[in-house]
Amino acid sequence: MNPDTDHQLDRTMARFVAFIGQMNTRQTDLEQRVTNLYLLSLVAFVLVVSTLSFLTIILSQQVPGITAAIEDMNARFAVIADDMVAMDRNIANMQRHMEIMPSLVSHLDDIHGSVGFMSNDVASMALNIDTMDDTVLGMSASLGDMRLSFEVMEQSVGRMGADMRHLSQPMRMFNFFNPFR
Repeated sequence: MNPDTDHQLDRTMARFVAFIGQMNTRQTDLEQRVTNLYLLSLVAFVLVVSTLSFLTIILSQQVPGITAAIEDMNARFAVIADDMVAMDRNIANMQRHMEIMPSLVSHLDDIHGSVGFMSNDVASMALNIDTMDDTVLGMSASLGDMRLSFEVMEQSVGRMGADMRHLSQPMRMFNFFNPFR
């Protein structure tokens, strides 16, 4: 062989060895980077899982209190609705009792006609009764207005109770997920 060829072959081999060394260095660097990425991904995953677990524990601790408060509110609204029904019934009874007042005034007028000798006293009584009749009619109208107001309030409370039951329904679902039951 030719010494020049040997020398070229040696140089080529040295360059090939250097190239293989560079490739090994690059491969080692790449493996180190991939390992670092795996470690970083593992740490990030552990942090995410820990955070989600912590938030789940906090949420599971808070949900029973919220559910109890909503159930208490629903019970109170149901009591208010029942009270409104009873009040409406009482107002209807009062209105029914007030309806006899005009016939009472009519009977008093009949008595006035039959008792002529007490005309002055009866006349002042008639004025008082007319005043009472006006007052009773005003009260009757006011009671009618109150009855209508209570009906509107009763409907509003009923809607609020239905809304509260509807709004609390998603929270009641979390009762099944409580890990401390």
